[in-house]
Amino acid sequence: MNQFMTEFFERKVIVVCRGIPAEEMVNVASALYDGGIRFMEVPFNQADPDSFSETAAKIKVVKEALGDKMHVGAGTVITLEQFEIAKEAGAEIIVSPTMEEDVIEATKAAGLISMPGCTTPSEMSKAYKLGADLIKLFPASTVNLKVIKEIRVPLNHLPLVCFGGVSSENIREVLATGVVGVGMASSILDKQALTDRNYEKITALAKAVTDQLA
Repeated sequence: MNQFMTEFFERKVIVVCRGIPAEEMVNVASALYDGGIRFMEVPFNQADPDSFSETAAKIKVVKEALGDKMHVGAGTVITLEQFEIAKEAGAEIIVSPTMEEDVIEATKAAGLISMPGCTTPSEMSKAYKLGADLIKLFPASTVNLKVIKEIRVPLNHLPLVCFGGVSSENIREVLATGVVGVGMASSILDKQALTDRNYEKITALAKAVTDQLA
């Protein structure tokens, strides 16, 4: 098992940094790091192809500022074009909301970590056979904790990651279903804190989550 996966299984949390201005990315990443977060995802905006280069720039600036201290990935990757942009920017993990076979195969061929999004057990199993390292349960709002537990009975070899609806209050309950990690956004990246550039609050919200894993 490589260092990325070993550390992810230990740290368990990846934060989705959607819509954050490029000039704020390093401050946000540093605030997350100070709160114990070691994984973050910078997603593409599918409705705005002109913004793809900005997504790449955000990944690059965090990698340059924090180096190996923060694992940075690209999110909402659904095309090979976006995969290539993310790879060139230095993304370590490629996250998708859907199971894109060509993206999974390209990611693994490049030696990067693959996390496609799946809804059904059949999709999950197929993605894993294609080489996915982690499987994003998406949309997680349609998969309640009871369903996750039921999926885990016959498919307990699948490394599932639950995105959506996770907070410091319920993260232990979510992880108790057997998922290997969670994806989080607004419960750490508070909208008002981002507007106010209140990085201390973001650090505190991150620490409230990571403290539950101690």
